[in-house]
Amino acid sequence: MKIIPRHHMLPCTLRQSGFTYVGAMIVVAIIGVATVATATVADTVRRRTAEEELLTVGQQYIKAILEYELNTPAGNANRAPSRLEDLLRDPRQAGVKRYIRQLYPDPITGKLDWQLVAAPGGGIMGIKSSSCATSIKRSFTHGDFTYLDGQKRYCDWIFAYVMACGANCKDGEKPQRESSESN
Repeated sequence: MKIIPRHHMLPCTLRQSGFTYVGAMIVVAIIGVATVATATVADTVRRRTAEEELLTVGQQYIKAILEYELNTPAGNANRAPSRLEDLLRDPRQAGVKRYIRQLYPDPITGKLDWQLVAAPGGGIMGIKSSSCATSIKRSFTHGDFTYLDGQKRYCDWIFAYVMACGANCKDGEKPQRESSESN
């Protein structure tokens, strides 16, 4: 058996440990890229879920405000709620009359910080998100929300009962959109 001097083995060992180091760095880089990709996908899924919730909650508010108007007592000129809390308990009714189970927070912000859409005769006729972040969904070619088609920001998604009447709306009843320059 031939004995190899130690100094002859050193360069091979250094080459192997250098290769192992490079291999470990490649694995770490791959894990980092996979983590970023997963986080991006998870954020997109979270935003899409929040958008669907916003549409559902917006529809609940549209229905509640419409029911509030339809249940206006005879002789009462106050047709639209003056605040969202009126949908929880109608102050115009003798008994307890509810049009919505709870005041739902804005799914985009997570807070009860809705911007209110003013009704032409006073009070409120709708809501919109206080977030002006760019939306993922922009195409509403069918269903209840075709009037939102092309809107690029959440604060442009107006949920008001007159919006559902389409061509039957009188011009004075349509909510006025804010100009893009003001936001």
